Amino acid sequence: MPRSIITSQRAYVIVYKGNATVVEDHDCLFKLCNPLTKIYKPSVIRVPKYVNTHHHKVPLTRENIFKRDNYECVYCGVHDTKLLTIDHVIPQSKGGENTWDNLVAACKKCNSEKADLSLAEFGKDIPIPKRPHYLMLLKTLDYIPPEWKKYLFISE
Repeated sequence: MPRSIITSQRAYVIVYKGNATVVEDHDCLFKLCNPLTKIYKPSVIRVPKYVNTHHHKVPLTRENIFKRDNYECVYCGVHDTKLLTIDHVIPQSKGGENTWDNLVAACKKCNSEKADLSLAEFGKDIPIPKRPHYLMLLKTLDYIPPEWKKYLFISE
């Protein structure tokens, strides 16, 4: 199971210390002082025992909300990043907070039409917003190394 993304340098240190094994290498080498030494950069490593990490929470940012909602208005489906805003499902005037389950991407038109109405008053259903898993945000990357895809369940 994929656990996190770390630098090749950090992966090499973990392998060098004996805490992991290399499963896949990148097709490039580390730049070293000795030109005769060739060390490939690790791309995927396997850690044989569970390591509890608490740093995998996706930060609540405007960009991450847009990524979670696939850069689309949750109310009408418009896909224009220039028109997107952030909307509070439960309006701030009615006690709505800035949390993953209360913020959604909305176009300017829908956001102004909804104003401070609840979803029931606005008359539209939306998927329940929630905090995304950090690996889910990988699907929005421009480039994913090919050797990662079989571990991330990404079909080509």
